[in-house]
Amino acid sequence: MSEFTRALRSFGKAYIVAVVALGIVAYVVSRLLPRDPLILYQLFLVFLGVGYVFASVLSWTGFANLYRYSPTLFVGLPSYRRTVAQGEMGKEGRDRRALAVGILFGLALLGSGVALFGWLFAAGMVAVAVAVGYSLRWLESLPAKTA
Repeated sequence: MSEFTRALRSFGKAYIVAVVALGIVAYVVSRLLPRDPLILYQLFLVFLGVGYVFASVLSWTGFANLYRYSPTLFVGLPSYRRTVAQGEMGKEGRDRRALAVGILFGLALLGSGVALFGWLFAAGMVAVAVAVGYSLRWLESLPAKTA
């Protein structure tokens, strides 16, 4: 099994945990505040998704060592764990697979929140997911750069 496949499997597990945890948080908060739990759930998913995509792009560029704090990258990519263990800060945050997994995780959360607005939005999110899937295949087919 390739490292990228392993990372996507970890992404799936983290996605399920995040969606369930956000659902529980939305339910608890809706009991404390007079708000609809579905609306809170949508807001949580959308904001967390946008934030995760933004943080993934920033961390990939090496900005402020955000790369160290990405749970999906830490769990899913052995190269990331080796980089942290060896302390090679210069190489940190430049893995295209790590960027793809981080962006995919954020887009999945964002898409889940947007899809809850109705069937038209859900169909749009399916189209985006297919486009992201094809772009990941294209990204995987690119030759690796040598430093």
